[in-house]
Amino acid sequence: MNITKNTTGNLSAVISVAIDKADYQEKVDDVLKQYKKTANIKGFRKGHVPMSFVKKQYEKPVIFDVVNELLQKELNNYINEEKISILGNPIPVAQDNIDWDADQLTFDFEIGLAPEIEVDLKAIEVPAYEIYVSDEEVDKYVKNFAQRYGKMENVDTVEENTVLKVEVKEKENEDAVKNAYIRLDEVKDQKVFVGKKVNDTFDINTKEIFEEEENAENVFNLSKEAFVDGGVELVMTIKEINKITDAAIDQELFDKVYGEGSVDSEEAFRDKIKSESEKMYAKETDRQLMNEVVEKVIENTKVELPEEFLIKWLQFSNENITSEEQAKDELEKISKSLKYQLIESRLAEAKEIEVTADEVKAEAEKAIREQLAMYGQNAIPEETMQSIIGSALTNQEEYNRLSYQVFTDKMLAVYKEGVKMSPKKVTLDEFIAIVTKENKDLEEEA
Repeated sequence: MNITKNTTGNLSAVISVAIDKADYQEKVDDVLKQYKKTANIKGFRKGHVPMSFVKKQYEKPVIFDVVNELLQKELNNYINEEKISILGNPIPVAQDNIDWDADQLTFDFEIGLAPEIEVDLKAIEVPAYEIYVSDEEVDKYVKNFAQRYGKMENVDTVEENTVLKVEVKEKENEDAVKNAYIRLDEVKDQKVFVGKKVNDTFDINTKEIFEEEENAENVFNLSKEAFVDGGVELVMTIKEINKITDAAIDQELFDKVYGEGSVDSEEAFRDKIKSESEKMYAKETDRQLMNEVVEKVIENTKVELPEEFLIKWLQFSNENITSEEQAKDELEKISKSLKYQLIESRLAEAKEIEVTADEVKAEAEKAIREQLAMYGQNAIPEETMQSIIGSALTNQEEYNRLSYQVFTDKMLAVYKEGVKMSPKKVTLDEFIAIVTKENKDLEEEA
């Protein structure tokens, strides 16, 4: 067997694979021997069919399968061993009238080569946002925790901030009975409900309850088609009224939220809330920083793509693309992503970034502990915790997600070290406004 690479353009080449009959004949003979044992050919007993008959019927298809398998294996080995960086996959060059009886078979494959690129992170400057958690924000968290761990009791009359269990029917479709829960602190105007009693039935439009159509749609499980002029006429019956008495801001609450003995005073509780909130927001600001850097690094890095090859590859590999024009449109859509993949790969190689199984396990443990802590479950036995982690890691999709998260975190560290960052302290509302505007601008550009 002989494999050679011939450059055909700046970023394209053809790999030629010459396969001698000796490279595949033994495997073909072995397969035919197995066929001979099981072949059913009229006029012969099973297992006693002459090899000449077996070859006549099966040899060409067997050669095709064996050669194709050998081709794929050797082609991949060659690309890996020669460390050829390619885009897409090799495209076989069409051949007419292949002589499968020849002593040597030659096959050509077109490949698109990844370009050499230079990434200069020092030329990039981005804002580094830090979300400041105000005392007012901490107050909201304290109130939320007090409500979450408060006591609930049934009452007969609706008061402010109670929780209602209701039965609703659409006026246009009263056969569709649905149950729902309404938190009065989340509705448009609590006065609409205050004073009503259990078993009261009344007509109401969803516009009187929620500002956003989406909220009404989710709470009452309504279809978009049901909404007329932004609302739906409902017949509502109050089935249950629950009043939540906020938990006292004391040691019992502190222990429920953060685990026994983690904090021992209201001041420490508030400090912990502030610290945990800023950590949580740091994930959002890191995500925004990553997005900013990705946009800038693509814009500032010259990346030439083998467009002619990629257009051909898209037509070859995607059955939904049936014309060159469609392939060009698709390439335009994915070119930005392809360029970033090349940039990311170049940086990861330069920084020798790898992800180990232990790192993935540690990421799983961190994510699971954080999730459990959100529900006040801070004292999970270690054996139980390890069982939960092990179960998560057996899910290949989840493992891949966690692995990519570890890789992304390492890339973020590379960017933080390499780019120029301009620190900017903002409130949560200011940060949301900034992100919303930037996302809107990107959508308009696309």
